[in-house]
Amino acid sequence: MAELVWREIWRTAADLAPIGLILGFFCMRFLRAEPGVARRTLIGALHLAAGLTLFRVGLEGALLPLGSDLAATLSARAAERGDALSFAAVVGFAVALGGAAALLEPTLAATADRVGELSGGAVRPTALRVAVAAGVGLGLGLGVVRLMLGVPAGFVLAAMAAALVALAMVAPRGIVPLALDSGAIATSVVTVPVIVAYGVALTEALPDRSALADGFGLIVLAMIGASLSVLTLASIEARLERPAARDDTPEEEGP
Repeated sequence: MAELVWREIWRTAADLAPIGLILGFFCMRFLRAEPGVARRTLIGALHLAAGLTLFRVGLEGALLPLGSDLAATLSARAAERGDALSFAAVVGFAVALGGAAALLEPTLAATADRVGELSGGAVRPTALRVAVAAGVGLGLGLGVVRLMLGVPAGFVLAAMAAALVALAMVAPRGIVPLALDSGAIATSVVTVPVIVAYGVALTEALPDRSALADGFGLIVLAMIGASLSVLTLASIEARLERPAARDDTPEEEGP
């Protein structure tokens, strides 16, 4: 464990060094007159480094090995038995894993809170997070179905892209940019390692599958799934609000 901690400390320091140098240069160049900037920046950088290091230790030490072992066990059982129940267990685990990982995503939580503030409460942070997490889970589940059935990735991707275009045309205009960004927001430091580890473990356990050719590509399906989920929720809410708005409109009085 100590070796893992030290390794992640050095990895975090190396990863944060470039952005630290860039931000430090521009802060010293343009913000040196601002009081407390150096102290606030240093404290924030230390918190970021400590949090990222601890997160990586937990990810490498527990979450990724556990997810990989479960994926390998479930997929090997499905390949051996070939029944619908084993198939459903693999897909169900993928949906639950993707949704739970997205709910834990810190970038999604921070963005949802910010969107709630900017929209004046019109976009509820909890509803946005749940919608995005559901979309990530469903997208990952669809990708697992594709892997197990051997469906070409282009077919699934084309169908999801067509559905995304169709929903973007009927959804409220103000929510479309947020929906398109939600997939990228939800696939960050938590979800990406989990999804990749799951996909690689799944393909290694399935016969006639390549970890390189088939184990990747799940992230883009999860991203599109998140966008589809947000657009669907916004379209449903917009349609439900229209009759209510018409009912609230006062009738014109006669002469």
